[in-house]
Amino acid sequence: MFKKITLALFPVLALSAASFSQTFSLNSSSAGDISDLKTVGPSRPAPVLPPGITIASYTTDEEFTFESQVKPAMDARINALKAAGITTLGGRIVELGNDYSFVIDYLPTVKNGAALPPAVLIETYKNGAGYWLKSEAEEARKTCAANFRAAGLPVLSSYLYEAGGDNAFAVDYLVKNSLRPTRDYDVKFGNYTAGKYTFESEAVKNIPAYLAMFRQAGVPAMRGKAVSRSDGDYAVTVEYVVKTNRFGPRPRYSVSRYDSREVFTFDKEALKASKAALPSFSKAGVSPLSAIVRPEGRDYSFSVDFLVGNIYQQGGVIPSAAIDTYQAQETFTFDTEAKKARDEKAAAFEAAGLGVVGSAVTGSLGSFTYIIDYVTRAGQGGHQPRQPR
Repeated sequence: MFKKITLALFPVLALSAASFSQTFSLNSSSAGDISDLKTVGPSRPAPVLPPGITIASYTTDEEFTFESQVKPAMDARINALKAAGITTLGGRIVELGNDYSFVIDYLPTVKNGAALPPAVLIETYKNGAGYWLKSEAEEARKTCAANFRAAGLPVLSSYLYEAGGDNAFAVDYLVKNSLRPTRDYDVKFGNYTAGKYTFESEAVKNIPAYLAMFRQAGVPAMRGKAVSRSDGDYAVTVEYVVKTNRFGPRPRYSVSRYDSREVFTFDKEALKASKAALPSFSKAGVSPLSAIVRPEGRDYSFSVDFLVGNIYQQGGVIPSAAIDTYQAQETFTFDTEAKKARDEKAAAFEAAGLGVVGSAVTGSLGSFTYIIDYVTRAGQGGHQPRQPR
């Protein structure tokens, strides 16, 4: 029995041994005899394309009857853009129905260090006060516009407008935009509209004056035109160009408000005191803009708006100046004693270069004290100003 099993297995083993003893060669094998090998290729970086140059198109709503009129106007606009520091790439004449206009290609960015166009903002100041008498609003408007100019901020326009049945005023002014330093800046075109004229011819006549104001302030003005107002009158629109970047506006100056502690029975008394308070701000080294009378319960008080510089730093912005408060620690039996101590303390503040802009005696018989409001500047004596209350 055992011999039969052994003989039966022998042919299988013999065949297996023969197959293992064969020599492998490419000549004796086909592709099907070779198993696929999985290989890992070298890692390749993602393709990087060089940044392209963006080309923008300057368009205008100007229309010309004849094609021959277009080229001189287009060439003059190209020269104006170049004078503003903008790189132009030529222009072309386009048809507008039966008329003609033009388009100018330009680079919408300027490199860091380019002197033009400047970085400025057009801001509008409104103190929010309503004046019953138009003459009072007019006086406040003129004073405020003069104060802006005295502070070195060009005024484009100042005007009266109706507010709830009263008269109010506004001042449009230019302020430097303290852009965060970047490699490139964007070119931005804007339109400023101002003025009120009964006839279109009056608006056209005043276009050169508005263009001159922009150019005198160092802001390139491309053109001016007369436009219709919603009330049926006419105004002047000036097209200008400035530079900016993606970090948004950062005005060099802002407006702060100080609320006086004084209280008056009549509004005329508060108005008189508000006008008298303006010089103290100038003396303290900050530029006052306007003063307004405000209700204080059944009485009246006033507030003063003034300019402060904005100091931009990592993490935010701090004002160059602010109103701080000194609260006396001592108390007095009579208010006359408190007033005397207040005046002596105010004189000491002034001598130390801390301009006093307001004060008050508070309390009642047997326990009077006083408060002094003064101007402090950033870094003065290691003290950082806080925002006005």
